[in-house]
Amino acid sequence: MTVCKGKKNLVPAVAVFLSFLILGGCTSIKYSYDTGTGFSGLKTYTWVPSSVGYGDRDSLFETNVQVLADQLLGQKGFTKVQEKPDLLISIHYESEIGYYSGHDYKVRSLTLNMYNPEKKELIWRGTASPRIGSINTDATFGDPKRVVQDILSHFPPK
Repeated sequence: MTVCKGKKNLVPAVAVFLSFLILGGCTSIKYSYDTGTGFSGLKTYTWVPSSVGYGDRDSLFETNVQVLADQLLGQKGFTKVQEKPDLLISIHYESEIGYYSGHDYKVRSLTLNMYNPEKKELIWRGTASPRIGSINTDATFGDPKRVVQDILSHFPPK
């Protein structure tokens, strides 16, 4: 009796599927900006309230994203201020409702929006979306740090 009869085609199919998961499971970063804005003169910023497009609000995740972004923006010469900022920055994200495994919390996408404070117009946006799966908000996984770094690697535009 042959147990594996007809399963020869299964091995290549599984290999292709696993390759797709490994290679396609990266996070996609998209960004856009107002080409009429002179970013070289912008040096200060402040955070404005976040928004959640889908799912529950996670204030701990928002705080962690802000701390990570503050560090990266500081390395780029930006200063966080309370009054008269050159930029307003907000976080927008979509989470997976009801998906809690221990303390893991999953985010489908993360967007950092930067606005002109006088006109309240969007001048830069960077979005991270995983091609497969989601961003794990547990700091031990490193996803938030990697994702925020990837988004801000495109700011300011050159």
